[in-house]
Amino acid sequence: MQFKNEFLNNFSTYLKDRRKTLFLSFSIFFIVLFLLLSFYVVDSSPKSWDLLVSQELQENPSAILDILMKGFSWLGTVYVAAIMVIVLTVIFFAFKYIKEAFFVLSCLLSGGVSYVLKMLIDRPRPTTDFVRIVEETHYQSFPSGHVLFYTAFFGTLMVIAISSTILKLSWKIMISSICAAMIVLGAVSRIYLGAHWFTDVIGGFIVGVLFVMFTGSIYLRSKNKLPQIQE
Repeated sequence: MQFKNEFLNNFSTYLKDRRKTLFLSFSIFFIVLFLLLSFYVVDSSPKSWDLLVSQELQENPSAILDILMKGFSWLGTVYVAAIMVIVLTVIFFAFKYIKEAFFVLSCLLSGGVSYVLKMLIDRPRPTTDFVRIVEETHYQSFPSGHVLFYTAFFGTLMVIAISSTILKLSWKIMISSICAAMIVLGAVSRIYLGAHWFTDVIGGFIVGVLFVMFTGSIYLRSKNKLPQIQE
């Protein structure tokens, strides 16, 4: 047990000492990865990976699965996503968690990021020539706005939970697991419903990770500088 605690303390110290280097390295990695993926999909034609993943996920459709996938996808619609963010922000404000409230509120910006990237890359949505369309969609396809929001919103909750000083480890693991599952299920639902290609989903995830890295770094720095206001 002592060895485990020493290892965790040493690893934590190592990360703190090199956090700027790690942050810059991961930021560059994800930016380059997104740019390469953008160039890869810019010719608009579906890729072999896209077709393969869509065929696998849509291989055994059912009415129940349609409803479940629509439910997971519904959470990422503009109005529902905005309500989720605003309600959680108000709750954090009510309990005097000001930094957490602004951190969650920043997730609303992910919608603007998604819209700008979609307009710039201008990739068409999947069509019935290639996939089964369960849910009609609007705007361009790359990156997936739903997955970007899921990654930003649930990623934000993961950062808040993991960095919390009042939550037990078991709660941190449970919250992080649920949030990670929601990101994965949201991504799967978009492909199953025929709303996005696999590469759209990956693009949305990458931008979502970059979004959380940026907003999360601001949140963590502000949290470390000033004590949390509570009553």
